[in-house]
Amino acid sequence: MTSPREILSILALLSCSASLPAQHIGMNPQQAPFSRLNSSRTETRTINGTIHDTNNSPLKDVRVELRDPGGNVVNSVETNSSGSFEFSLIPAGTYLVVATSGLRQASESVDTSAFPAMVSLRMPADKPEDGVAGHSISVMQYRIPAKAREEYRKAHEALAKGKMEEAGRHLAKALALCPDYADALTLRGVLELNQNDSQAAIADLDKAIKADGNYAMAYMVMGSALNMESKFDEAIRTLQRGESLAPDLWQAYFEMGKAYIGKADYPSALRQLERAENIAPLEYPLIHLLRGQALLGMKQYPEAMTALQAFLQKDPQGPNSEHARKMLERAQAFMANK
Repeated sequence: MTSPREILSILALLSCSASLPAQHIGMNPQQAPFSRLNSSRTETRTINGTIHDTNNSPLKDVRVELRDPGGNVVNSVETNSSGSFEFSLIPAGTYLVVATSGLRQASESVDTSAFPAMVSLRMPADKPEDGVAGHSISVMQYRIPAKAREEYRKAHEALAKGKMEEAGRHLAKALALCPDYADALTLRGVLELNQNDSQAAIADLDKAIKADGNYAMAYMVMGSALNMESKFDEAIRTLQRGESLAPDLWQAYFEMGKAYIGKADYPSALRQLERAENIAPLEYPLIHLLRGQALLGMKQYPEAMTALQAFLQKDPQGPNSEHARKMLERAQAFMANK
């Protein structure tokens, strides 16, 4: 199904653009102006991932290679009993994650420059006889015509190179050949969100979910898009469905945390953020920022200050640092006046 290069690009995008209420002391947080979150990192990255079969069972002892754009193997690991693997201290850039088990293979391109990467591969029982490789395959994908998958593959490669218009052209061809191609619909949703056309993206993601109701990533992306639209209840329901299909994807909990903040349900937001932090890369500062917002909403100012200071320590010059400093100043001012 759709590669985490697309999915994590969209989740990075959605972390950039999903609406979150700015916390103002004395203001109703549901009426507060919304701010945009951006995920910009300057340090080394971590690539986390899981390998499952088509029945969603984790696969142990699968060899996973990390390859650079030239095809050179940067590192290799094997999955553990939960089907998980990790590549740490990876310089920012685009890589190909290739999982091999016997004659089966699945791979995904992932860009770590804007977001800590989470890869979720699904290992097919057999390769479809169409000569297409380079992405994970679900049962539904066996029904996709080879020519449509080839156009999708070209779109995938164009996106990895930042060629958005070219990717869009290939996706249009793929969807002309197979209108219910969930991979292509989801990837087109990525491009539409990149153009701030959330309505078009939601329409495509809805089609993707209807085309493959067991496709977890489409639910993740849809939930993020609904967060952008401030449709928080819908986002939570959608993300919960995606989480039930792929419980190892920390972005589901991260996005649910954002949705609960939008609903001013701060205790629930904190629980979801804790779950995200437990399985996310260790150095993902936006979790601290969201925790700070939730704690401010609960008027737990010392704890909020700690969370915001942790964020600023990890990302002092990032695009969200000024927003964090303003929240920290408000919390400090409140504490000083007590």
